[in-house]
Amino acid sequence: MDNKVWSQIKRGLKITVDYFIALIIFGVFSSVVLTLFKNSLETGILVFSVIIFLFMTVMMYTDMRDTAFREKRPQYNINPPPYKGFMYGIIGALPILLVQLVYYLVSVPEELLVFKRRVLQAFTAPLYWIARMITHDEWAYHAVLVIIPVIAGLGYLAGFYDFYIVKRIKKLKIFEKLTKIKDKNNPRAAGKK
Repeated sequence: MDNKVWSQIKRGLKITVDYFIALIIFGVFSSVVLTLFKNSLETGILVFSVIIFLFMTVMMYTDMRDTAFREKRPQYNINPPPYKGFMYGIIGALPILLVQLVYYLVSVPEELLVFKRRVLQAFTAPLYWIARMITHDEWAYHAVLVIIPVIAGLGYLAGFYDFYIVKRIKKLKIFEKLTKIKDKNNPRAAGKK
């Protein structure tokens, strides 16, 4: 692991890859959603978009958390700043934005304008639900890309400061309390003690 510009670009492009993986999963399983939500298609797409967004967030967050954990190791002598994940997120969002901007370069006949907009919406599928909450205008599909650097930055900060969500939940001892309640209600478990 080094601190060269090309290496930083490659680490930032992991975010782009995570986005495209989420986009492919959305495309593959969208036919199932379309079948399940025949009557309320808009609702089905919004719900599925939220699910894919959560999946994409987990991928980006963990990638950046692991990257920060590796970069801050003393043997690599990188000494990264804690905000470096936001930079990786910007690097990762730029290719997505460039592909989206092709939307304005392509001119189509008037009868295909709706199809052109649907292509833009499909390309923004993991973030579609947020864009719909903002507005129905096309600029919202570009503006929601700001969320990508935020996810990457938070993931990087988590790795930089050794913040692991699962460990924090275990420290709360919620699961221990739940199993004790479960054992009290289970006569077989009570008999073993």
